[in-house]
Amino acid sequence: MGEKVIGVVGNLEIHSEEGFPSYHRIFANKDYLNVVEECGGVPIILPFTDDYYKVKEQIKLVDKVIITGGVDINPFYYGEESIINGGTIIPERDNYDFMIIKACEELNKPIFGICRGMQSINVAYGGTLYQHIPEIKEFYLQHSQKSAYDVAVHKIKIKDNTKLYSILGEEEEVNSFHHQSIKGLAPNFIISAFSNDGVVEAIENIQGRTIIGVQWHPEKMYLNNKGMKELFHKFINVYE
Repeated sequence: MGEKVIGVVGNLEIHSEEGFPSYHRIFANKDYLNVVEECGGVPIILPFTDDYYKVKEQIKLVDKVIITGGVDINPFYYGEESIINGGTIIPERDNYDFMIIKACEELNKPIFGICRGMQSINVAYGGTLYQHIPEIKEFYLQHSQKSAYDVAVHKIKIKDNTKLYSILGEEEEVNSFHHQSIKGLAPNFIISAFSNDGVVEAIENIQGRTIIGVQWHPEKMYLNNKGMKELFHKFINVYE
């Protein structure tokens, strides 16, 4: 069958230096590319375009897609306005994520969403977000950690009879780098993991091709955590 080609959604960096004011770059953190290669896949960074025809042509070239982390999703997409503690919004990234999800739907391609990527999936399919979880008093754990990227800072409880449970079991320790989280779950999805304070940590679709989202960053943990590497392995080589 050959190696699976994995499209990795890029991010936009607006870089300013002498001679290059407002220089735009599309990039992906190397961890995403490394873990795809480690698990036998072929990573390709997917650059932004606002042409849906070209997005579909991009998706035709890959077997599966990883939607990476990044800045906040514009709350207009789920019927709200940005609150005072909202973060940065990059409209090009929002538009591209939603076109990627639509193209994957039409072309029947599996999706793995990480951090913002999970939130994009939820919003694209009709869900909503908490814009700033430190303002929600029941969320008491550290979800935007100060420790190194590969350090776990809280635990998650994983639901039985889910793909995530089959890989990680009923409990896992994870890192955490987010200030937003799922509020209203999109139709036809289930919550497959929670943190102990109730933040949604993972979702899966109910039927059809595989769509998995996780709120933490397993690409930062896979070198020292067999479960995180197995999560990528299953997505790349097993799940359809």
